[in-house]
Amino acid sequence: MGLLRFSSIRFSRCVWVGALTAIIVLFGMQGVTVAQTQNPALTFNNAGFIQNIIKAGSTADFEMVMERVKQGLQNSDDSAKRRQADSWKMYKLPAQADGSVIYIAIIDPPVSQANYTVSQILVDEYGQEEAQRLYDIYSAAAAGYSASEIDPVSSFNR
Repeated sequence: MGLLRFSSIRFSRCVWVGALTAIIVLFGMQGVTVAQTQNPALTFNNAGFIQNIIKAGSTADFEMVMERVKQGLQNSDDSAKRRQADSWKMYKLPAQADGSVIYIAIIDPPVSQANYTVSQILVDEYGQEEAQRLYDIYSAAAAGYSASEIDPVSSFNR
């Protein structure tokens, strides 16, 4: 009872469930890995600008993930990661006509050679499994993204 035959090998239902679970976990974990591969290290020289367009009704999810990114950087044992948190400021624009919300991040001054890619920070600070869970939430909330190096032109406080 509960046994399946495959050629001359008999598998119990537990083996099939276990194999299926392993496949789901292995292929499911590719989300962060694919993101890391498709998004090379996001580094800035002079200053950085990141724009995230978030779907209507998904701002709480996005803000929760970004709060975890912030906490991970602030609580890191690595002083460069803590400096990353100090240089990263996030701003929220009013909702657009379609309900989406634009978040602007300014990285100034950036930490030299630091990677500001969300997927990489999540993996570094929380491990693959938690990073995947958080990245899935982040991805589901996103409607668009752009990042660019920006060069300071003038400082009004000098």
